[in-house]
Amino acid sequence: MSVVVTGASGHLGRLVTEELLARIPPSQLVLVTRHPDAIADLGDRGATIRRGDFDDPASLVPAFEGGERMLLISTLAVGRRVPQHRAAIEAAAAAGIRHLVYTSFPNPVADHPVGPIATEHGETEAILHESGLEWTVLRNATYAELQVPPGALAVAGGKLYTNAGDGRLVSVSRRDCARAAAAVMTTDGHEAKTYDVTGEEALSQTELAGLLSEVSGRAIELIPVGDRMLSWGLTRHGAPKPVARAIVAFGKAVREGYYDVVDPSVTTLTGAPPRSLRDVLVAHRGDLMAAV
Repeated sequence: MSVVVTGASGHLGRLVTEELLARIPPSQLVLVTRHPDAIADLGDRGATIRRGDFDDPASLVPAFEGGERMLLISTLAVGRRVPQHRAAIEAAAAAGIRHLVYTSFPNPVADHPVGPIATEHGETEAILHESGLEWTVLRNATYAELQVPPGALAVAGGKLYTNAGDGRLVSVSRRDCARAAAAVMTTDGHEAKTYDVTGEEALSQTELAGLLSEVSGRAIELIPVGDRMLSWGLTRHGAPKPVARAIVAFGKAVREGYYDVVDPSVTTLTGAPPRSLRDVLVAHRGDLMAAV
């Protein structure tokens, strides 16, 4: 069995690769990236490294050739991801890939408050369903590691400003996403299945503030605000307008329940439970306290 991983030089790609190297011989692993030099060390361990660029479709078929299963890690190019992913899926089919696994997003529906960040995943899922390939979709929850930077701001200022209201957020560590992906890539029975890859807890903003207080040892006050007030405050303190809009949209999506999805898939797929957000914050406590 030959396994192809795209985006292999990224955060998730590296973690998936490490998990795969613990499961299959490196000679069965093909790592595709725009930056082959960045993962030369993985080549030294026996994996095959190939250049592939989703904006250069001609580079993809030779990059994927010989693979049987492929993990398509979604790109970060919001606004261009649908044509990029379409090119990758078409190239996978042309290269003889049999089963394609795609990293998607929670509730990637047309009316999602975060817009293309979510909806482009839904469009990609539709393309994959119609591709003729065997497929599996992994809807990864919000990465727990992404709670560290805003958490650090809350710790530094002693206040957590949020427009999320009574909504609840479910997160998952990148390592657990990697474990789930590696399990799907190396075992059978996942065809035509969509897995929500999540942690085990849905936290309110009150609970998040309490968790930040516990881990940091500093009291964090929760400050509920409306969408407009949050946007104004962010831009007033230097956030570019697109960034402010994205943060406000994320809070609105939490408030409206789009991220309130808890699923046992990590444990079911890997045999071990996912790490909690507390575990991740403790592991990154230095970053959480950096501005104090």
